[in-house]
Amino acid sequence: MPDQTILPAAAEPYVVSQDYEKYTEVEHGTWKYLYELRMQQLRELACKEYLEGVEVLGITDARMPLIEQLNAMLKTRSHWELLPVSGFLPGRTFFDLLAARIFPTTTYIRKPDSLDYTPAPDIFHDVFGHVPMHAHKVFADYLQAFAQIACKVDKDADQERLGRLFWYTVEFGLIRQGEHVKLYGSGVISSQKESANIVAGGCKILDFDLDEVLDTPVKVDELQPVLYAIDSFDQIYEATHKARRLFAV
Repeated sequence: MPDQTILPAAAEPYVVSQDYEKYTEVEHGTWKYLYELRMQQLRELACKEYLEGVEVLGITDARMPLIEQLNAMLKTRSHWELLPVSGFLPGRTFFDLLAARIFPTTTYIRKPDSLDYTPAPDIFHDVFGHVPMHAHKVFADYLQAFAQIACKVDKDADQERLGRLFWYTVEFGLIRQGEHVKLYGSGVISSQKESANIVAGGCKILDFDLDEVLDTPVKVDELQPVLYAIDSFDQIYEATHKARRLFAV
């Protein structure tokens, strides 16, 4: 667990212990089912950096991941670490943590009757969906740089526009690799339906352009009608320099 002295005070009420020994065999089985289901698609559709992150961090279908073990690898690889939390955090608290290279992750897993969709993030979305990309240095630096901007943006309209950048990169980001468009955002990584929609051509894929992304409203209650593909992770890291100027932070 991160040193409590560097945690934002507002985060402390949300900090929990993973209590790994309390997971049931049903819960481990849920992880195994979801892992195997998604990897059937992701071995072909995910970007190489995501797949490398899964391997480097030792995330497998055998059991749910132990956060302490993931932290040992992440700290060495990209100087990030995970913080077990009870659930949703206030936006400012969330970004304060990311700015310190700390990623809050829930520790519970969805119930067997909610395997296809869970309205609140669980450990499968947080760890399987997000964390492998944190092992990639440029993406990890981008996530911190984005959070540093988000911490300083105060106007509601600006927060909404900046949130679109997070949505269309960290959550629903795509990348062109060779002749193919690959997945890296946690929302498409962890969603069978979103991935299938992309493969079926149900989603319009545009080249990443910061100004256009900031002007594209987010659709949270339907399959994504439009997404943006980057050419490299350097592209979004460099976009944070322009974002700082646009939002005067």
